[in-house]
Amino acid sequence: MTVRIVTDSGADIPEEICSELGIVVVPLTVSFGIDSYQDGVDLKGDEFYRRLIENDAMPTTSQPAVGSFVEAYDALKESAADVLSIHVSSKLSGTLNSATQATSQTNLGSEIRLLDSKQVSMGFGFSVMAAAEAANQGASLEETAAVAQSTLDRTSVFVLLDTLKYLEKGGRMGKASAIFGTVLQIKPILTLNEGVIAIQQKIRTFRKGIQSLSQLVDACGPLERAAVLYTTDSSAAVNFSEKLKGSLPEGSAPWTVRLSPAIGTHGGPGVLGVVCVSA
Repeated sequence: MTVRIVTDSGADIPEEICSELGIVVVPLTVSFGIDSYQDGVDLKGDEFYRRLIENDAMPTTSQPAVGSFVEAYDALKESAADVLSIHVSSKLSGTLNSATQATSQTNLGSEIRLLDSKQVSMGFGFSVMAAAEAANQGASLEETAAVAQSTLDRTSVFVLLDTLKYLEKGGRMGKASAIFGTVLQIKPILTLNEGVIAIQQKIRTFRKGIQSLSQLVDACGPLERAAVLYTTDSSAAVNFSEKLKGSLPEGSAPWTVRLSPAIGTHGGPGVLGVVCVSA
């Protein structure tokens, strides 16, 4: 038996990678009115973003139920020596709290180590992957957790928004800040500071925002891994990915990842972001 890795759908790790590395993903919930869906399971990106753009009603998100984590942990009883459970920032979601409550209710019989990533999307997705790779090579729970934390410590996330409307409606940014951005037509670049959304820069045009993203990537130095994030404009993400190849080891390329419904709800259409793991 080995250490097994559990995470949530807020990590935005592609399904095939989770399957390959044996990562267990507990989905968040996305709701349009009375209709609720499991993030990435029965609500996929194309349908979600179409409804987000066309509907006046703002979708809502919620953390997985405690029982969903209990079920996930119990299912690992035969294959896990221990479990490392890594989750989206506790300052932005109650997901870690649900996982914490589940640890006292599970029949796993092994140690479960919880880790607050203080990040979103591939900002902690890369740490989940690194932990799973270490675990699959025989690392102990302590060693696996150290690998995950080391990756998190070297990770920076910068996200360029086309509008603050969705972030404000979702309660992730004060209304005053959203109005300020709308009135002045500001395109903010956001980051996370100790798990809380913070404004990195305020840009007047999206084109200049892309230039600023490139400068922020350069400031991260040589990169070990990188991902370009987007919601609705895949061509912009692909173009930006091409610019990042020189910052990565020879033969490596940035990932291009579409934000899942649970994360994309708060960014809205037109998001372009980058995740940098410094070497």
